[in-house]
Amino acid sequence: MKTRNCMFGMALLLIFPLSAWPQDGPGCNYSGNQSEMNACAQQDFEAADQELNRIYKALSDSLSKQDRAVLLKDQRNWLKKRDPLCKKEANDVAEGGSIWPLIFNGCRASDTKARIGRLKQWHG
Repeated sequence: MKTRNCMFGMALLLIFPLSAWPQDGPGCNYSGNQSEMNACAQQDFEAADQELNRIYKALSDSLSKQDRAVLLKDQRNWLKKRDPLCKKEANDVAEGGSIWPLIFNGCRASDTKARIGRLKQWHG
């Protein structure tokens, strides 16, 4: 019986990928409750991160091998600093509070958008 249930579950996953199932947690609502605003901050960060990846790839593809290495080093240095900086900012304001994700992801989105601006003007 267990094998039959497992096979049924696997068949469902083939028919309905995980992305088709309802997502747990609140949706984004900038004027909503704290969980909904936290979801917006996460969504904003993810959108900025996708844009950053697109800009970075386009820039990297346009550079010489030497300049690409410089860009990669610069990008890694920036990434090493972003999340710890944003964690500190969120902890300073709301450590352990329900607003912590909003501050943390808001900081990451803001810093990522600033990085996008720098990449758009980057000259090896």
